[in-house]
Amino acid sequence: MIKTLLVVLAVAFAQPQADLSGPWAFAVVDLGVTNTSRMVLTQSGETLSGRIGNQPVEGTFRGGAISIKSADRSATGTFAAGQLTGELSQGGRTLKWTATRIPPRPVQPRTHTFEPTTFELYFTSRVAPVLRIAAGDTVRTWSVDAGGVDAKGERRSGPGNPQTGPFFIEGAMPGDTLVVRLNRIRTNRNWARSGSEVMANALDPYHHANLKWTEPFNSRWTIDAAAGIVRLEQPPDNLKDFTVPLRPMLGCIGVAPGQQLAVRTTDSWRFGGNMDYNQLVEGTTVYLPVNHPGALLFVGDGHAAQGDGELTGDALETSMDIEFTVDVLEQPNYGQPRAENDDYLISIGVGGSLDQALQMATSGMMRWLERDYKLSATESAIVLGFAIKYDVVDLVGTQVSIAAKLPKTALSKLRKAS
Repeated sequence: MIKTLLVVLAVAFAQPQADLSGPWAFAVVDLGVTNTSRMVLTQSGETLSGRIGNQPVEGTFRGGAISIKSADRSATGTFAAGQLTGELSQGGRTLKWTATRIPPRPVQPRTHTFEPTTFELYFTSRVAPVLRIAAGDTVRTWSVDAGGVDAKGERRSGPGNPQTGPFFIEGAMPGDTLVVRLNRIRTNRNWARSGSEVMANALDPYHHANLKWTEPFNSRWTIDAAAGIVRLEQPPDNLKDFTVPLRPMLGCIGVAPGQQLAVRTTDSWRFGGNMDYNQLVEGTTVYLPVNHPGALLFVGDGHAAQGDGELTGDALETSMDIEFTVDVLEQPNYGQPRAENDDYLISIGVGGSLDQALQMATSGMMRWLERDYKLSATESAIVLGFAIKYDVVDLVGTQVSIAAKLPKTALSKLRKAS
């Protein structure tokens, strides 16, 4: 009996200690709010090193107990059932923390076909994700129009740019950048509706006050996908030959905003959202800052076409078939939306006024050159001063947008940092 017990104990003590090396989702609960960061550990024997976010950490792991510290905080805890739990001391306060492993990226990307049944009217982290996907995965789905009407003409949601999503992207952590490649953006019905008055903030106030708009005006359009054009269903004589080239785009693409914010899907900010940028078309790649684990991606508000600024308040609003592929860039978070196509790098500035939006767009482009091309402020000024272009992106909502575009031809002689 004693011999058997000794054998059991010997086997138990001979079990190898778990290896904590790798990425973890490190979550701290502070005043009821969970703040999550990426923790990356390297274990050598009982010694730990690594980082939480961008902050270096060091510590030990022995007998199932972990102790780690950084410049301004220390934490102790235990490892059990694949999870770390414990207490953290910071600024004289003791907080609870947990850490779970971030799953590895699948070797083989998957393609998901998602049929939405509900649609969201807020960009927020407070709603459950409709689908969990991994970096490298592709999603095929669709959206209703800005009024909540689907491809069959059935109302599926209240108005206000109802969104498809949110999609949870495994491995996306606060501080990362979510990459969304728009593979396919196609109209899925033969009609659209638009506004018929110019936004007041685009006009001289005296001029706007004296304008006489046609009432009523039929602003329903026919989409001729085969011919690649859109025309008014019942045009006035002066517009009977007027057509618009069909160029489908997404008015909304965004992630959940920071903290516990809930922002109406009619608006935009640093997280993206209702940017209404007519360059968000098939073939464009969008970069969005991640504020929550999984990023929580929303898409919707399809337009059959739109001029700069969405001047009439509503563009050619229609339902849309959407295919996108996601990826995650660890850590390089620019704090605002960016985009890229075959011809341009694009920094999108969103602000309370056009001058504020322009400032954000230009600063975003300078940060992009600084980080990716290691240019100094003066070197960036030389490049931008003779190559930059600006688009008026959006005049609708409480926020307006400007895009700073840098032709890739201007960067062809520069060396991109590895």
